[in-house]
Amino acid sequence: MKTATPDSAALEHPLDGPAPAIVGAAGTGKTTALVNRAIRAAAEGAVWLTAPDWRAVARLRERIATVETAHPIVARSLPDYALDIIKALAPEREVALISDLRAAQIFEDVGARLFSLDWTEFVSAEIDPEITGLRAPERFSSAAFRLIRRLRGAQISPDEFRVLAIKGATEFYGRPPNFADSALLMATGPKYRDSLRVSALDLRRQHEREIDLVKILHKLYTEYVHSLVERGCLTDNDALYEATLLLRAKGGSPFVAPRYAFVDDAQDLIDGEIELLRALYGSQLERVTLAGDEREATRTFSGARGAALLAGIATKIALTDDRRGNGAIREVAARLLPRANGAPASAPAAAAGAIETFRAADPDDESRYVAAKIVRLCSQGVAPGSIAVIARSLRTAFGTIGALLARNVPVDVAGAASLFEFAPVQDALAPLWALADPYRHDWLLRNLEAPWLALSDASIGRLCAPPADPQAPLFEVDEATDDERAARWNRERDLRLARNVTRGDVDAELAPEARERLQAFRAALLRWENWERTSSLPELATAILSETVFAVAGDDARGRFERGLAGRLLDGIAAFAAREPLASLEDFLTYAERVADADADLLFVNGRDPAAVAVLDVEAAKGREFDHVFVLDARAGAFPRYYAPDAFLFLSRYGMVPKDDVGPGARAARTAKFTYAMYRYKLRERYNDQERRAFYCAATRARRKLYVSASGRPTKGNAAPELLAELSAALGA
Repeated sequence: MKTATPDSAALEHPLDGPAPAIVGAAGTGKTTALVNRAIRAAAEGAVWLTAPDWRAVARLRERIATVETAHPIVARSLPDYALDIIKALAPEREVALISDLRAAQIFEDVGARLFSLDWTEFVSAEIDPEITGLRAPERFSSAAFRLIRRLRGAQISPDEFRVLAIKGATEFYGRPPNFADSALLMATGPKYRDSLRVSALDLRRQHEREIDLVKILHKLYTEYVHSLVERGCLTDNDALYEATLLLRAKGGSPFVAPRYAFVDDAQDLIDGEIELLRALYGSQLERVTLAGDEREATRTFSGARGAALLAGIATKIALTDDRRGNGAIREVAARLLPRANGAPASAPAAAAGAIETFRAADPDDESRYVAAKIVRLCSQGVAPGSIAVIARSLRTAFGTIGALLARNVPVDVAGAASLFEFAPVQDALAPLWALADPYRHDWLLRNLEAPWLALSDASIGRLCAPPADPQAPLFEVDEATDDERAARWNRERDLRLARNVTRGDVDAELAPEARERLQAFRAALLRWENWERTSSLPELATAILSETVFAVAGDDARGRFERGLAGRLLDGIAAFAAREPLASLEDFLTYAERVADADADLLFVNGRDPAAVAVLDVEAAKGREFDHVFVLDARAGAFPRYYAPDAFLFLSRYGMVPKDDVGPGARAARTAKFTYAMYRYKLRERYNDQERRAFYCAATRARRKLYVSASGRPTKGNAAPELLAELSAALGA
């Protein structure tokens, strides 16, 4: 292996020939070396710059925006390029990329027939409906879609999946392992050891239900392909799959790939992306340059296989310069990596001043600590844009966001999360719901409490009650007693709040100020109704939010944060209207409710304010660097997260691995196959290793100082490591 700087070996290595790999620890200049090499290559031919993540592609595009070269340098994502290939090789097909979220929603509709047991296989008893995971249909649907995404990413077709699954089942149940092995029993917790006490009859029953599960998933996968792919709706993984298939079938003609390709963050490449590159540039990846770091492979459980690709590259150019100035931080963070990565034996002396740890009493105490530190840094002249708060999941950072806004520190967020989880976005949805359906009392109450109305609890209570002297009915037709009527459903009660707000039935009983605000709100509703008849959906939403959210948002950090989130909501409405030009406001709001319940890994929030403190998850932090970095909640269960396997797994050797043992005769909570797979493949340990790499990635974003905090007492670290405790030990604290 060579040792070099970005300006020498990485730049001068021959452009033609098998792919070299530019490797090195975080902050050694891998991306800079890759871009400089791409600029050199552009003197000889067209260049394609890419990465597995669209955010990394955007950063590459920024780096070459002002560069002038003899041949073009194009920064495009692999799925976008795959779509170009499909259009070139199959011009008769009408195709477009859709998000994984949209695909998941369509997939739910496909699976609705399964959950209503409409399939003929159930009616004819070919498939037993007592299948692992089907007791919770929504969870089963989500798990099935995650599996299909990974299968598409691994270039496995529905029929190949079925063959592999049946073959794996035959191998496992035809020659079952020794379930009485002492090492297996010791590695299995007492709670699940009963799953290993299985008879031949138990294994036969589990085998039969596994085959039924394979049949269901195969049909769902086939229906997915028919419903989406054959109609031209492709997710990123679908586009990679279809493009690779076309390239291999037609030999690439008439599509001509750029002469050179440069791939950043190669450790996060999935099988589909690797196979597309091989279909374009050959099995040896001729004229391709890879850059990556195996220590930052944080997507292996999502299907990333780039670390193995980097490990198999014959020519590696290792960079060792510390270009970020965080060598001490990096060395200490490396001590928390799996031992195979060769962590240093002792922490450098400089780390004592570069890393600060804090154990809080509770999450609120941790939020106060982080906020106080950031306020102090800002008072010392540190720009908020040079500070980052990184969490494994954005949800764990909500308390810190509130603490920073309470201290008037500007904040921006980016990462995997639902936009609709944020309170300012829910406030922005409330006036939209007031127009679409004023009888949605949950949203109407939010309007009454929002800053544009800000009614007191007493006024809201009065609006929820009947008038003090309601008009007596002309005829009494109900002969039931008062107690009987009170116990029955009361339609008037269900409509009362909306009627009192929109018709003013109790206005006379309200304080003058509250009455004036309600009258102004009614006038706004009438005005919005008129706009709805003549305005497009984006124009209508913009006008409504201009009179509510934007009108009351202050000029402080909280107002800036709320305007930023409301702006993201308007962007989402515009995108929805472009996709569904005939959709109404109520259509969007119904869609928003459905999105709010989607899996977090299907959603993301973009950053918009580079001058604010960045609150990020690990994936959004990749490729970025800050003077000061705060890593939140470094405790077992939060960072790292606990390993929570799906209702079923898929392994290349053993096929499907159902988790729950179900059906008549089931005695244990788990199947024997699942318990054995957890032991044989060390799934929890491998997951914890990935979480350690995620911590390393987060910690090495810091240029000057790293702050790591957690709350509560540490666990024993059996199910997941206690990273704050390990870091303190590494520092000798």
